[in-house]
Amino acid sequence: MKLEESKKETLEIKKTYDKWLSKKKRELEKALKKLEKAKPPKKVDENLLKIVETNRKAYVSAFLRDLSRIKTIEDLGENLSPLSKIHVSYGRHVMILFEKEVHAINSILKELDEGYREYLRELAKRSLPEVTIERKLEELRRIEEKLNSIESQIEELKNRRAKLREELGREHEREEVREVEEKINRLKSEKRKLEIKIRSNVSRTQKTLKRLRLGGIYDQLARDSGVAIENPKEVVNVLRSILPKMEGKARKSAEWLVDNLEHSVEVISGMEREIEELERAKRDMLSKTEEIEREIQKVEEKIRELESEKKKMKRMEERIKRDIIEEKRLLENVLGERIEL
Repeated sequence: MKLEESKKETLEIKKTYDKWLSKKKRELEKALKKLEKAKPPKKVDENLLKIVETNRKAYVSAFLRDLSRIKTIEDLGENLSPLSKIHVSYGRHVMILFEKEVHAINSILKELDEGYREYLRELAKRSLPEVTIERKLEELRRIEEKLNSIESQIEELKNRRAKLREELGREHEREEVREVEEKINRLKSEKRKLEIKIRSNVSRTQKTLKRLRLGGIYDQLARDSGVAIENPKEVVNVLRSILPKMEGKARKSAEWLVDNLEHSVEVISGMEREIEELERAKRDMLSKTEEIEREIQKVEEKIRELESEKKKMKRMEERIKRDIIEEKRLLENVLGERIEL
């Protein structure tokens, strides 16, 4: 085939696909407008609706912006990846409520991708394809450098997080902190034991209280042993008044409560105040840990952001590798020899 004829045919192919592209752009713009005007389903959670509507607005706006940059079939090849990125980033949220509209857009994107690949094959049949392998190899190198940089940053942040966690552990392991924690735990244990003792003694009187059916605080105490801790003085008066009607273990427990309940509740209250003071002292000792914990949260948030960016870059890397393999295959078919990259 003569060079001039090859150029002429190549130009015709481009014109044909430019015309096809104009039609597909109109279809895509129409599908985007349809999505923009679509009404959400009724009875949708307000928070979900807010998220989807925000993403729908961003989705349509970003799509139309990038679509306006595509004038020729060559432009399409350069912008397919950004369009796919927009579709994936926002589309997954939008399709929760607008599945039909997003699927329609996805179908057109697939047609654009297939059409561009068909265009490359058509060029290859008539002449040497428009070689973009070098440019894509350079783009691939840039992505790999970016990936290496991201991985290094992630590793540094993970090391930073490990050191912060060690520092946090050291703060909690300080001798004075351990001593305060031991006092708090001991007081809580003693408080629980005393409360259990009170409740156990009350429970032995409840059968008699239920049988007597005296109403008021008598019935409250018969149902809930915690009433004794909340109203010790009144409970002591109640038990003293019915002590003659009790016998056996119930009487023995009632006598213990009459003699010890008010003092025991005072001891519990004192323990609670002491625990509160110790907790306050512990917070003061560990004031630095709050700052460390906030720093750990910031580091972990940055790690998550970089991990997300890494996934996106990996997808781009795989796409470019597929494009390089496809163009290499086309070029090898035309030249009739193997190409080493």
